[in-house]
Amino acid sequence: MSFPLPTYQGQTPDPHAATKDAVTVWKTGKIPLVEIFYSLQGEGGRVGQATVFVRLAGCSLACSFCDTDFRVKRALSIEEIITEVASFGCQWVCLTGGEPTLFDLQPLCDALHAAGFFLQVETNGMHPRPEWRLDHVTVSPKETEGGHIKPWYFSHATEFKYVVDDDADILRAKNSLFPGIIYLQPNALNPAATPLCIAAVQAHPQRFRLSLQTHKLLEIP
Repeated sequence: MSFPLPTYQGQTPDPHAATKDAVTVWKTGKIPLVEIFYSLQGEGGRVGQATVFVRLAGCSLACSFCDTDFRVKRALSIEEIITEVASFGCQWVCLTGGEPTLFDLQPLCDALHAAGFFLQVETNGMHPRPEWRLDHVTVSPKETEGGHIKPWYFSHATEFKYVVDDDADILRAKNSLFPGIIYLQPNALNPAATPLCIAAVQAHPQRFRLSLQTHKLLEIP
């Protein structure tokens, strides 16, 4: 099923150019990054856990509500990333974006695992990466933004997280083929989305949980 694409309101000035630049960096043998930072996981089932975030540049979509500027800011080797990640002294690493699965990060994942880290990925679900041996897979479907979910994720994801604007988004989440817990996350650009999510969680307590962007509420970087 296709949806009319909404007007882009995201943080990346030119999403397509940003992704093209990221691919250009990738072809040089470096990994295109926005940033590496140490914070708390603010969403989903791992909320509140200390985490090192490795944010990849570029994305396979240009979601209207995207709150991330995914232009290339850094280009690092695997060894440089491992050194920087290790400096924080935290076991959990989250590969996020942008869209991290746009690139084949298996060598990076293997190196992080060999160094003793646990890996989470945050993905739109368009590019399966079974070879990465991930410890926690968070899928945020983006069908209304032109995305689609590859079936592999329905049986291998840890959690699904739907961004909610209206009742149609609640229905999409309710009809999801993912058998586990589904997190409903209100679109921060739409104040009416929060009561919708709360009502849905109350109506389907075994299926849904509320996921707020706690790092934004607490003003944690």
